[in-house]
Amino acid sequence: MFSPASLKCDSPTPIDERLRNKYLIIYLIIIFLSFIPVSIFEYIYIFFLWNKNFYWIFFLLLPLNIFICLYTLQFGAIFFTTLNLIICKLIYNPKEGVFTRKIDDKNYKYWNLRNMIKKWPLFLLATNPLPWLKNRFTLRFFGVNIGKNTICDNAWIFSEFVDIGDNVIIGMGSTILPFGIEQEKFILRRIIIEDNVLIGAKCSLMPGTKIGKGVELSAQSFTKYNQILEENSMYMGQPAKLQT
Repeated sequence: MFSPASLKCDSPTPIDERLRNKYLIIYLIIIFLSFIPVSIFEYIYIFFLWNKNFYWIFFLLLPLNIFICLYTLQFGAIFFTTLNLIICKLIYNPKEGVFTRKIDDKNYKYWNLRNMIKKWPLFLLATNPLPWLKNRFTLRFFGVNIGKNTICDNAWIFSEFVDIGDNVIIGMGSTILPFGIEQEKFILRRIIIEDNVLIGAKCSLMPGTKIGKGVELSAQSFTKYNQILEENSMYMGQPAKLQT
């Protein structure tokens, strides 16, 4: 698998350059809408506190005001992104499969559109001091299923077609990648990680990977397309192989 020059894969939401300009207006609209809740809050804050009797309160609460504004912006971005994703999926429901990487292929085109819609909130949350807010909170709104007591804060998890069970630990720098590019083929397969799985640091899961309950995947291992890892087993290697 490789990244073609037209596909920018340096973020959790890669966009085909041939479609970027076409969808730019949607990206800008989401940014604009996400600032509306912040603007309302700031208007109320200034309206009630910017007068000679409350100047001291205005400046005393200024650090709190900045904190609230930052998180209001992020939650606003999540809300309007989720709303746009719902509309997008009603127009064309995402499908798994092997498609052509052509801009007139609906599956590839709408995959890029969904990525463009999600780009702004994921950009904001990339620098959030609370890492769980992205992987264990925001991704759930975008369609990723993450179970209870799962630790995945420092992993790179794509924002759709991923199911993670309960009590799963995903090591630092690991990559959950349900999409792939092979020349002119575009692959989109769901990744399923069942309960009580331990994935070491810097592992890579390819599209279609299914990991059974109680599996341990050693650090720096990667799976093959559509690979199935049997329950209560240990795997390691490039590609991952069953250890007996």
